[in-house]
Amino acid sequence: MNSTGDIYSKEPVSFHGSIPVFSTLNEYIENYEKIARDHLRGASDTCSNPWIEEESWKILENSTLELIVKWARPGARILDVGVGLGRLLDMLPECERYGMDIAIPYLEISREKGIEVCMAMVEDMPYKDSFFDIVICTDVLEHVLDFHLSVQKMLAVLKPAGILIIRVPYKECLGSYLSEEYPYYYVHIRSFDEHSLILQFTRCFKCKVLEFNKTLYLVNEDRFRYRLPTKLNPRIQSKFLKVTKKLLPKRYPSVLKALVEPTCINMTLQKISD
Repeated sequence: MNSTGDIYSKEPVSFHGSIPVFSTLNEYIENYEKIARDHLRGASDTCSNPWIEEESWKILENSTLELIVKWARPGARILDVGVGLGRLLDMLPECERYGMDIAIPYLEISREKGIEVCMAMVEDMPYKDSFFDIVICTDVLEHVLDFHLSVQKMLAVLKPAGILIIRVPYKECLGSYLSEEYPYYYVHIRSFDEHSLILQFTRCFKCKVLEFNKTLYLVNEDRFRYRLPTKLNPRIQSKFLKVTKKLLPKRYPSVLKALVEPTCINMTLQKISD
């Protein structure tokens, strides 16, 4: 086990048990602690994620894992920013694995999987510069308060020519998060597409884009690419896809991708300057 001096560039502000804590409690952290507790409570009731079907969750994870395994050599030092339950790192046992999150309930579960964890907001990144071969950041950048600072911090802890792999929602409609009935104050606060990501990471952060993939095509009226001149548009397209799936199962995946926007996008980036 490494000491904190071997890993971190600063001293923890406190400890939760043996988990080092680098961010002071605020309403943003309390918000995500509540989300984590609700998530884990719902999962214990349903034996799954209460917000996404297990099959869809696995599709998302596998789409990211596909990119990670291209770069994660045995012994690679890898950080998962927003490690959550540690599901991705759990599939990379040959790597030296680290995880950070702002939700202590998640960190306790990830630690049980043999992951070295700490509690910190991305903006309070505690690790030493040029410490990691790979940094993963999935389902996080749509949440952070300071996008620019968060990306800077992640790149700082990457070695020269290190690999950053991100996953974010794709062309997401954010309107539902403004509803007074929505149970959380801080959730997704920005949306992305491939063009905005490429511009941000090449122009602002001087990264090289190596690869990206889009994933998880779900039949949802908000995700249809085309709007027919009728109020029945969602119903017509949904019925068409249902019939296609039944009668032409081999053609269905390509038809689905032609009609429906993906839910998320993964991108592999390389750090090319300090």
